[in-house]
Amino acid sequence: MTPTRHHRHAYWRLVLTLAMAGTGLGVCADNAACAWPAPRALGRELPANRGDLATAPPATTPSEPTGVLTLRQALALALRHSLELAASAHGVRAAEGNARQAGTWPNPEVEIGAEEFGGSDSRKGYGAAQTSVGLNQPVELGGKRGKRQRVAQSEARLAGWAYEAQRLDVHTRTQKAFVDVLLAQGQGALAESLLAVTEEVRQAAVARVKGGKVPRLEETKAGVEVTAARIARDRTRRELETARQQLVAAWGGTVPGFTAASGNLDAVSDLPPLKELAAALDDAPEVARWHEEVTLGQAALTLAQAERLPTLGVSAGISRFEEDGSYAGTVGLSVPLPLFDRKVDGMLAAQHRITRAEYEQRAARLRAMTALNEAHSRLETARGEALAIQAELLPGVQQAFAAAQTEYQAGKVRYLEVLDAQRTLHETHARCLDVLAAYQKAAADVERLTGIPLNTIQ
Repeated sequence: MTPTRHHRHAYWRLVLTLAMAGTGLGVCADNAACAWPAPRALGRELPANRGDLATAPPATTPSEPTGVLTLRQALALALRHSLELAASAHGVRAAEGNARQAGTWPNPEVEIGAEEFGGSDSRKGYGAAQTSVGLNQPVELGGKRGKRQRVAQSEARLAGWAYEAQRLDVHTRTQKAFVDVLLAQGQGALAESLLAVTEEVRQAAVARVKGGKVPRLEETKAGVEVTAARIARDRTRRELETARQQLVAAWGGTVPGFTAASGNLDAVSDLPPLKELAAALDDAPEVARWHEEVTLGQAALTLAQAERLPTLGVSAGISRFEEDGSYAGTVGLSVPLPLFDRKVDGMLAAQHRITRAEYEQRAARLRAMTALNEAHSRLETARGEALAIQAELLPGVQQAFAAAQTEYQAGKVRYLEVLDAQRTLHETHARCLDVLAAYQKAAADVERLTGIPLNTIQ
């Protein structure tokens, strides 16, 4: 029988049909549903880098803000341009791609063969050859494809929890850096005030020396205090510049463009009770991710159980006999023999992974509760000390210094008494600033652990 053009076309249509069999995409088409957990309330209203290649910012630093910088502006810049957060976001995108890839069917294999040629006598040459073209399609039993995809989707969700943890870390680091700038600004203003006060006292000492009321030694001592205050002022300026550079580093900047940070460290307010804050720990990324780890272990165990079932090889094709030009169909089935690899250890590993994740989940909750207790204790301690300094200590030392300054000018007290009152006032102001900064940083730590915004900086 002589093959016709119609037969040849049918032959190749079958080949193409078999080649296209087994293709498809996974069910994880919605990126947000696959990997990204619902963000905690802390900073949720601010747009953050999500690793979108179409809208990704260029690999350059953003334009530096000018003028007065608010905490919200600093947080928005950091969440949008943080290099660490961008890397984490692309890690989630990569995990999503892996989840989609895990849901695809295995590719078919094209098999082309020739037999019965190049021999002797009637088999000499190619005239009596048999040519075969076929496709072999692996067929996975036990729902391996779906189980494999569920493992990859769980891994993608774990990458999402890592991103959420990184987002909160960027938020907290930026907030603390902003507090450091406010603290340095306050220390700078205090140093300027101290320099002005020491200069006033020196002028008073000069006047008294000229009047012959006190020895020149007091003028010399007053001059030494002015020099020391000027040195302290210069040191606070350098510390402020360092704090400003550390803040802009949160969004990849190097040279600060803002003139000042706007915020009130004095905003000390009542806070939610510890029991209410502790209830939010289960949603913290460091705790919640272990629930997903348990889910991943269970999915891995299910996949390991399915892997014990064989993957069949189903083949189909057409053979052509060159002697008479005839065609015939071919089919085949291959089954692997589980003689050496029975997938037993894979199941055992998955079971241990589940148990490990359950222990880690409990340990993570305990660590988070311990950290919250410590941060809440620091917060309450700083709050109580700040209120006491503001309400009781500062008014007293301010009044004592004003009285000592007046009495010195009137010649009623010695310079050492004025100097002592001056130092006490400066140390009290400095202590108040340190305590307020400690309060704000402890509040940032509590926010990081619970995801609850306390809005302490006004």
